[in-house]
Amino acid sequence: MTDWISVKDRLPEAEVEVIVLTVSDNGYKTITTAMYENGKISTDDSIWFWYEMYFDYDEDNDRYLIPEGWWEYRHFNPDEVYNNSIDDVVTHWMPMPEPPDESVEDA
Repeated sequence: MTDWISVKDRLPEAEVEVIVLTVSDNGYKTITTAMYENGKISTDDSIWFWYEMYFDYDEDNDRYLIPEGWWEYRHFNPDEVYNNSIDDVVTHWMPMPEPPDESVEDA
């Protein structure tokens, strides 16, 4: 697997899902999947679905910009909440691993 990358060294490309390590105020660490938003992408241009999210309106360009920060994209959620901002501090990230080779499982 890939080594962890410090957010001080480099951030991932915007809207690319990665694995992140977060640290809460009390020092609790969590590993989850997330994506980084750079604050320059509109909800219309995003590859993600921003359901009932209310962002600042950019009058000059007639669009809503997604705020810069880390977002957890929930794939399977019974509450139908799609994107949640990550309130804890993201310290490190790594690319998602490649899916397994299905031919190996068939053997």
